[in-house]
Amino acid sequence: MYTLRIYLRTSRTDSNGQSVIYFIVAGEWISTGIKCAAADWDAANNVVYKTHPKYYQASPQLLQYKSRAENYISNLLLESQHFIKRNFIECLKLGKEAADNPCFLKLMDEYCDNNNLSWARVKHYRELKSDITNILVRPKLYDINFQFCNRLKLYLKSKKGNPNNENTIIRKIKQIKAIIHYAQNCGLLQQDPLAMIKLKEIKGHKKFLTAAELQVLQTLFQDKKLDDHLQSCLQYFLFSCYTGLRYSDIVQLKTTHLLNNSIRIVQEKTDKPVFVPLVPQALKLICVQEDLKLFRTFANQPTNRWLKDIMLIAGIEKHITYHCSRHTFATLSLQWGISKTMVAEIMGIDMKTVDVYAKLQEESIINEMGKWSQAAG
Repeated sequence: MYTLRIYLRTSRTDSNGQSVIYFIVAGEWISTGIKCAAADWDAANNVVYKTHPKYYQASPQLLQYKSRAENYISNLLLESQHFIKRNFIECLKLGKEAADNPCFLKLMDEYCDNNNLSWARVKHYRELKSDITNILVRPKLYDINFQFCNRLKLYLKSKKGNPNNENTIIRKIKQIKAIIHYAQNCGLLQQDPLAMIKLKEIKGHKKFLTAAELQVLQTLFQDKKLDDHLQSCLQYFLFSCYTGLRYSDIVQLKTTHLLNNSIRIVQEKTDKPVFVPLVPQALKLICVQEDLKLFRTFANQPTNRWLKDIMLIAGIEKHITYHCSRHTFATLSLQWGISKTMVAEIMGIDMKTVDVYAKLQEESIINEMGKWSQAAG
């Protein structure tokens, strides 16, 4: 059985000699945020004396909080539910309706904070928040259902200027489902309203450069005939081909990450530390900038746009994006005999992902051997 106690914590006072009034429930101390001096507090009746300098503000606020707290505890007992501090605080500050159906965007922030997500994953959730507000400006938890997700999918597919592909949409719906599960764990939901939504990523064909194509790009860079922005773009793209580093890691590389001809960095996406020895081709590409960064880099979208121009100039008929540099590093490393374990360690990935690259390597060999049949024909 839960009981409510109200206590003025006189052991802690501010510079004005005032202390905070606390509620104590189930062994938890919950601040009301209301301050009061010991001389202005009626401990027997748990009320504020009229001598309190802000009596007409503090007294009704305390009475409101007390009423909400008592109602919350009564409902717990009636419904045989467990006390959850977070829910109690929401009810205390906002009332039962808001506590039972909180802002979905606020829950997203809580989820990110409580799970200590990496900066890159938090960034994805921020982008998702922006997408959600284009469907509902102030979404509440109970607004997020099957119909809402269908509306969001349609919006993402037709997003003006930047339509999302199927796998990106799947990733965003998975993020929403993660918040729903978080709400269930917090006792805000009994059932999953998105349980009927089944998600399966579409396996695409990972593009990568062959050793010959990589050499064509290296020669193109050495000739120095490209426009300045294309030359710089190709410079850090090639560096990723030789190191397997993601774009998000390349843009933050500084001289402090360079030690004994190796890169030591904590990956932006996964928060995993990686150690990458630099081959001579990679070392020659480094061009320290005034801010001590190793490269002059551009935003992701123009980078991918300019890579298309570079491939056209180089005569490479493949749809190459920046992330293809990572695929290139993995497949060529395996082709040249570097073990799967070492590739996984250098790239900061698991063996399951390395196996995908190994399969790509096998497919590439099969395609190349097919040239014998063409020659014989």
